[in-house]
Amino acid sequence: MKNHIGRGEPRGPLDRNVLPLKRKEDADMRGKGNEGLTRREFLKRSGKIAAGTGFWMTSLGRSPAFGAKKDTMIVGMTQEAVLLNPLLYVLDGPEGMVEDCVFDALCDIDENGVFVPNLAVRVPTIENRDISRDGLTWKFELKKGVKWQDGQPFTAKDVDFTIKTVMNPKVPVRSRFGFDNVKGFRVVDDYHVEVTLSKPYAPFVWTWQTLHIVPEHILSKVPDIRTAPFSSQPMGTGPFTFHERVAGSHITYKRNPNYHRGAAGLETLIQKFVPNQAVMYTQFKTGEIDLLLNVGIAPERYEEAKALKDREIFLCPRNSVEQIIFNCGKPQFKDPRVRRALYLAVDKDRWIKDIFYGLVPRTLSYLKPDHWAYNTELKDPGYNPGEAARLLDAAGWKVGSDGIREKDGVKLRLTVSATSGERDREQAEVLLQQNWKDINVATEIRNFPSAVVYGEYWTKSQFEVLIRAYSPAPVGFDPDNTTRLHSKYIPIKYGQGANYNQYENPEVDKLLDEGVATYDRNKRKDIYWKVQKILLDEVPSGPIFNWSMIFGRKSDVLGYKVNPFTTHYTLNVAEWAWR
Repeated sequence: MKNHIGRGEPRGPLDRNVLPLKRKEDADMRGKGNEGLTRREFLKRSGKIAAGTGFWMTSLGRSPAFGAKKDTMIVGMTQEAVLLNPLLYVLDGPEGMVEDCVFDALCDIDENGVFVPNLAVRVPTIENRDISRDGLTWKFELKKGVKWQDGQPFTAKDVDFTIKTVMNPKVPVRSRFGFDNVKGFRVVDDYHVEVTLSKPYAPFVWTWQTLHIVPEHILSKVPDIRTAPFSSQPMGTGPFTFHERVAGSHITYKRNPNYHRGAAGLETLIQKFVPNQAVMYTQFKTGEIDLLLNVGIAPERYEEAKALKDREIFLCPRNSVEQIIFNCGKPQFKDPRVRRALYLAVDKDRWIKDIFYGLVPRTLSYLKPDHWAYNTELKDPGYNPGEAARLLDAAGWKVGSDGIREKDGVKLRLTVSATSGERDREQAEVLLQQNWKDINVATEIRNFPSAVVYGEYWTKSQFEVLIRAYSPAPVGFDPDNTTRLHSKYIPIKYGQGANYNQYENPEVDKLLDEGVATYDRNKRKDIYWKVQKILLDEVPSGPIFNWSMIFGRKSDVLGYKVNPFTTHYTLNVAEWAWR
């Protein structure tokens, strides 16, 4: 499925009255603190410019000349990295940059979705015999000659310490998914480790791509990894060393000349925090930011941004899918005909064109449409309010005297929620409200701050209908979605998992169990095609589109690669350079 670029044409009163375009922010807007600094002033305040430093600088508002010698690049992000230890909970975008600059994983995944070795000599497979035929034993040979940035050698002890830390229930690590299947771990020698699983688990390779290794010789000596100085002064094996963090302002990284994959293309990398999206875009226009990532450029600025001189604007598909999530545990949603009817009644194309300017691709699954396991034979149910009304009639929800559907004396009144302040979703809620009114369903919009929405309202399954984005798997970009779909992972029933919308289907449970126990990709693909077909028929969550962020760079920034297979934006940071 291709991206359809450009804004949809206005279509009736919806666009004029209840879906207004987002307001145009003042192009000259400046924030407080470091937000309004010129590039030169910013680097001066950061202590990065002094006589004789040799740093090449641009004039404010002008793109760098091609061929100029430069060693420093400024990356703009609206969110601030705070937790700098890669094992602790992270905000994937900004804190993911810390991981990619300072640390390494055993395996990485490239922009084509192919796993490649990093700290490991090769990626384990059944074919190269690093995975046993029964899928239970995984062997890793580690690269020799790798040094920590303090000069100490990287060995199997570091991998052993990292795994034991992740599996320690007292440590609030980012995720234990995948490692909860580990039955045993053995250090064979300094450069060989062996992992034994309790049952076959095909997505296990993803756990090694998302797990960045930390130094045993430092962290094994601290009483509590959470409060260790390491969390504010990280040290790894990565392409850059951590230089400084100024809270509310920036992080500076310096090139690691001894990086085991070859020295990075930049001497200095600055991760600048600009909390206002419009201000960050303005700084990108004026040249104070070289590479604009994170939340990116607002959709309504896309056409304007494409016309900027000496700038390149590009779409970066993410793994998350915007969905209408129905709480299947609520009485009105137990019948799949009701969920399907509500999904049919939503004008999904209008959602994409009028709210997102056609910049996000339609998807019919919890997977992005270019995922290897995406079911390309799924048929879009489209926008069909007539069929929706017939389904509700068949399910026993008849139109009452007041024009609202009812069944057994209960009115079909729904509460739709999202995070307050998210204008895109607020506009989508109004669209839902109008669409569902057309089929005689009453809708109340109730939004809350994110801390409330993703607190007990979500985790205790208190919501009725929620608009939010889902990434399929907690372990990388594998098609497995067990923790969100399997009935054993309904947390308010069984105390585990993330099946917060309480979906239950024995056939889906069986398929999900087969999917993680199967290592053959073609067989796994068949399994997940069946899962997606059932989900589109029963609609526990109604998929709308695959999120794409609008990023920008100066035209002479080289090496940046869009990688839709990782939640990070900066995985190949060592390859960045200036023309």
